[in-house]
Amino acid sequence: MLSSFSPSSIVLRPAYADDAPFIAAVVMEALGNDVMAHLDTVSRDAAIVEVCRRPDTLYSWQHTHIATFPDGRPAGALVAYRGENYRQMQQTTFSMLRHLITFDIEKMDDETQTGEYYIDSVAVVPESRGMGLGRKLLEHAIACARLEGLAAVLACDPHNISARNLYERIGFHVEGHLFIFGEDYLRMVCR
Repeated sequence: MLSSFSPSSIVLRPAYADDAPFIAAVVMEALGNDVMAHLDTVSRDAAIVEVCRRPDTLYSWQHTHIATFPDGRPAGALVAYRGENYRQMQQTTFSMLRHLITFDIEKMDDETQTGEYYIDSVAVVPESRGMGLGRKLLEHAIACARLEGLAAVLACDPHNISARNLYERIGFHVEGHLFIFGEDYLRMVCR
């Protein structure tokens, strides 16, 4: 752990294709797999890494911002994108990950649509949790959405009260529900 670490020392930068393994860990963490605590030892599925390396998928490096410690190590990341090409990106992504999918894709709601900036995945490494980095990443996404004149949208697990409280503190409110990945989520919007 960095003893001199402070949230203000974190730098946000656009991701590179070489960040794909870290982005894959962020996506898996956001989907509920506790992998961030074991980044050095976890063997990630090569298909997820490949999805993150491509420009035309939901989890592309081109849709990602990386938060880095002063020494350059990743501290967290945000995957977010405009809703215009959601369906096409979803089809590409899910076709590449079909062997990992355990839910009925046909019954899944669209997570986003035209006119929205969708916050797909946010995760922070354990040593930087509880210090405001997740909030910093989310506020960055809201700023990106506003610059483009879009509403920021995300899906929240209704059982994750601490996440919902954070989202509400930074301006999100519930505007319906989404059925995604075989589960019900709250659709939260920040305008």
